[in-house]
Amino acid sequence: MKRIKFCLTWVGLLLLQATFAQTFTPLNIEVETETGLLSNPWGGGLNCPQLSEADLNHDGLNDLYIFDRTSNLHLAYRRQGTQYVFAPELVQNFPALTDWSMLRDYNGDGIADIIAYSDVVGIDGMTAFTGYWKDNKLAFRRYHFGGPFNLAYFPLRSGGKSQIYISRIDIPAIDDVDCDSDLDIITFNISGGYVEFYQNQSVEKGFGRDSMLFNLQTNCWGGIYEDGLSANMGLAAAPGQCYQSNVASVDFRHAGSTLTTADIDKDGDVDLFVGDVSYNNINLLTNGGTCKQAWFNKQDPRFPGNDKGVDLPIFPAVYLVDINNDGTKEVLVAPNENNGSEDLNVLWVYENKGTTASPEFKFKQDNFLVKDMIDLGTGAYPSFVDYNADGLMDLVVGNGARFLPQGQRSIGLTLFQNVGTTQKPKYRLVDRDWLGMNQYNKENYALAPTFGDLDGDNDLDILVGSEFGLMYYAENIAGPNQTMKFGLWQAKYMNIDIGQGAVPQIVDIDGDKLLDLVVGNRSGHISYFKNTGTSKVAKFAKDPSIQRLGGVNGRDQNDYVNFYGYGAPLFFKQAQQMRLILGTERGELKMYDQIERFLTDTFRVLDNELGNLHLGKRTKADLADINGDGFLDMVVGNQRGGLSLYTTSFRSSQTTPVREPLANQALSLVPNPASDWVSIPGLSEEKGLLSVFDLAGRQVMQQSINRYSNEIRIRDWTPGVYIFRLSTEGKVFSGKLVKRGE
Repeated sequence: MKRIKFCLTWVGLLLLQATFAQTFTPLNIEVETETGLLSNPWGGGLNCPQLSEADLNHDGLNDLYIFDRTSNLHLAYRRQGTQYVFAPELVQNFPALTDWSMLRDYNGDGIADIIAYSDVVGIDGMTAFTGYWKDNKLAFRRYHFGGPFNLAYFPLRSGGKSQIYISRIDIPAIDDVDCDSDLDIITFNISGGYVEFYQNQSVEKGFGRDSMLFNLQTNCWGGIYEDGLSANMGLAAAPGQCYQSNVASVDFRHAGSTLTTADIDKDGDVDLFVGDVSYNNINLLTNGGTCKQAWFNKQDPRFPGNDKGVDLPIFPAVYLVDINNDGTKEVLVAPNENNGSEDLNVLWVYENKGTTASPEFKFKQDNFLVKDMIDLGTGAYPSFVDYNADGLMDLVVGNGARFLPQGQRSIGLTLFQNVGTTQKPKYRLVDRDWLGMNQYNKENYALAPTFGDLDGDNDLDILVGSEFGLMYYAENIAGPNQTMKFGLWQAKYMNIDIGQGAVPQIVDIDGDKLLDLVVGNRSGHISYFKNTGTSKVAKFAKDPSIQRLGGVNGRDQNDYVNFYGYGAPLFFKQAQQMRLILGTERGELKMYDQIERFLTDTFRVLDNELGNLHLGKRTKADLADINGDGFLDMVVGNQRGGLSLYTTSFRSSQTTPVREPLANQALSLVPNPASDWVSIPGLSEEKGLLSVFDLAGRQVMQQSINRYSNEIRIRDWTPGVYIFRLSTEGKVFSGKLVKRGE
């Protein structure tokens, strides 16, 4: 089959398949919680966001770029007036990176560049990518440093070169700190305590801002010292001096710090925000020196001292962004620790209520962006089910763990009831601890629910996997066509223990009319437990019938850092043939077929990156037709605790074939761009359904079409780009439609 690639926006992202081409379009279904309707419910959550502002779509406005280090994921929000609109299509050209990433314009060409952690495995340092415009989106070329490992380097006094050490867990300051217009590096010494200043000498050497040529100017920048034993920093008594620590040795003390520079008091030199892995606070140090001689002589270790101070467990970092587009940057604070830190209220906002010269920061909120989306903390394991037997698919989501102070955590199943209609679904949060599973929070976490009739009474029972490999079972005692009602939880279901990371699915995989059990695990494999009981009494052995089913593996064999795979299975049928979508640790969704031959053969890989989806680590998918259009919709959970939702080209009926995209020339809307009318030439006798969405995901129109009725009036539409999806019998075509302005 011919490979076809489409570049679309948030609503129209068409995802490429090599052999069995599939289309995935983000689906914007309303979600209501205790606070009302969410503006970005399917944004996928945030855990450790790192923020930069830059023009991402070449419209002259500063948009918002986020790198979430929990998933090593690029995210984008497009500026729209005083608001941000989720726009993942704007980061489709960004390179794969890890740990930390920021946008800076190092060469002064008005186009954002990337400064990021080393892309050389096992080597700490800094890499860079030069930005350029490609179809009004940022794209990048690797910057060539020419030094060791092609990372940022500095000359040694003894001769030779060494890469500039920057820890993977730190966040350095990349800023013009000496006021010569090129970007310098401020970072902690490898042994910790003292801060090093690497001066960019591009301007001094006559290259303007085109180059990054660093020299170590001082290993005690600003005279400060951090001992890690106190929230206060040691300050030098005078400019040019270095604070003398009473600690006998600072060797290997450094465990993690974040640095952010900004001229907060507008006196012409940069001040410094410091976060530390040992504390929940931010320290603001005021520069009493000059551009050429930094000297920090005042500090506010409980920033801001005049209001609610930062208290963000643990390891906070500061970012400055003009989030309301008023010309003044707000201070935003987020955690910088992947594990054991705040995972829900992760973006604290402080507004400047003072003047430019005399700033006075006041706390505004602790849930910027997160308040607009489904976010359950850490981890999300979704499963569709009609829990109240009203014919509408509801959604149950298990979470990994919600962070609580003092090493505690909250776990549970969250129930979203579909309160809409068959054609227009709407989800409402009705219970954050459905069935009371938080009672097990001291013994387990990472709850992954699945449903199936294991006792043959025509209602769905529940089975929940967990991080420590055991499973919890509860029988649905309500009876058929009734709202689910469950008996007591049975822990250690049939004593099955797959080690760690149990993600189960109840499915008849061998075609004997008995529901079997398949369980993904931390290694990335799937274990198969054959049902040797009856339709009335399921029976599974303690040990799997096949330990590595189909030879599938959620682990990337080229990943030499992470040895886990966290396979999350989803078996489903198309054209009477079983297929598998496998969630993985790295976040790709893999698809397989030839399942029926699994006893003697391995599954065939259809796609190692289904739809080219990049949604963050530890993905888990489920399928259901939630809007009654005859095609399955897909929800995907991830390690950030959020969900993404898509339409797919899989038929909801198991007796019909997979819907495949038409060739590029088969069907289209003409003219395109258009002002008044568009038509669809080339239709045969078959009927079709045309759906059109705007860039916010809202459905603009839906109309049945055929060869005799194939014109659409667009005269009254707002000029701009729209996404159309044309479904005919057994086929689908999607693309862009541009409405001209006057």
